[in-house]
Amino acid sequence: MDLVSGTERGLRARSYLRGLVEEAQVEVESYTGSAINYDLLEGKWKLLFTTANDVLPILSSEYVLANPFGPPPVQVGEIYQRFSSPEEGVVENIICLGVPFFLEDKNSITFTVGARYEVRSPLRIALSFVEARIGGIRIGEGFEALIAPALLPRTSEMHQLLLAIKELQVRFPFQSASQIASGGRSMFANYQLTYLDEDLLIGRATQLGGTFILTREGSSKVHQRATAAQ
Repeated sequence: MDLVSGTERGLRARSYLRGLVEEAQVEVESYTGSAINYDLLEGKWKLLFTTANDVLPILSSEYVLANPFGPPPVQVGEIYQRFSSPEEGVVENIICLGVPFFLEDKNSITFTVGARYEVRSPLRIALSFVEARIGGIRIGEGFEALIAPALLPRTSEMHQLLLAIKELQVRFPFQSASQIASGGRSMFANYQLTYLDEDLLIGRATQLGGTFILTREGSSKVHQRATAAQ
């Protein structure tokens, strides 16, 4: 926890620090043995650190889009992976976002990519992406006041519009580049799970590369470590 604290989930980690994290990660992974306990996988896991090239651009987007006249147009909040049991085989990659003025905070809209997963070995699962969806909108006070000013009577049309925005769910098919190339018939995204206990999950993307360190949502042990490191 000491090493990854303050790195903005890996975005601000330079090569030297990445090397230190990698050494610590390998040491932790040495306790795994020949298999992980998949019974511990089910749950919601929050991203603490990553080196994945398909995730770091998401983390950097609010800085890339920043302007000198105000907050960035898009803010990146928490990022999660939510696993069902291996028997059900569902995983969701959840990215929380915010839009200043329009939304409540940086966790006010969620972009979720759903996938099926199968256990392929004692340390590896295979993913097949299915769909993406956008929803969970929480409107900011400024935007709500723009739609329904407090000084004016709130009509049923205003109320219905606010309710429609808050309940909006957009779904569309989603596949990886490998799935598209093969007609979507096979699972191509391999994910090696190198360490798993009640509070900590470490994984490595086999094809795209990159490491992921996640903590179980609500884990008191990891929260205490992170607090002590600050």
